[in-house]
Amino acid sequence: MTTIPAPAHSNTRDWPALIARFLAGAMLFYAGFMKLNTSAEFAETIANFRMLPAVANQLLAVVLPWCEVATGLLLIAGVWPRAAGLVATLLFLAFGIAASAAVIRGLDIQCGCFGTASARRVGVLTLGVDLAGLIASALVVFQRE
Repeated sequence: MTTIPAPAHSNTRDWPALIARFLAGAMLFYAGFMKLNTSAEFAETIANFRMLPAVANQLLAVVLPWCEVATGLLLIAGVWPRAAGLVATLLFLAFGIAASAAVIRGLDIQCGCFGTASARRVGVLTLGVDLAGLIASALVVFQRE
């Protein structure tokens, strides 16, 4: 009786990275897609964080949603997963810093995380969502091949 050798790359080890890639990708794609046609409102939401000059708020409101959509699609499709995971990690880290600064300063503002239509306030839930995205995207970056 001959035994078939196990593949060198076990697929049970791939599931956590695959789930993390899809989770981070879906979060970013959805967040960016919901902001695509609301640049002016999103610029106001960014301005409420009181971290950037007005021109940077406007530029970020136009560029950030496209960056989120592109990064999310790359993660979901599995194209350049480590590079996309690194960008996602940096995005979630920046979001977490902004949300933490707002919470620490006691700002009662909307996060704008998933578009301006969602009226969720910056708080513990926002920080939890950012942390989940950060962990998922970091898992993609540091997965073994």
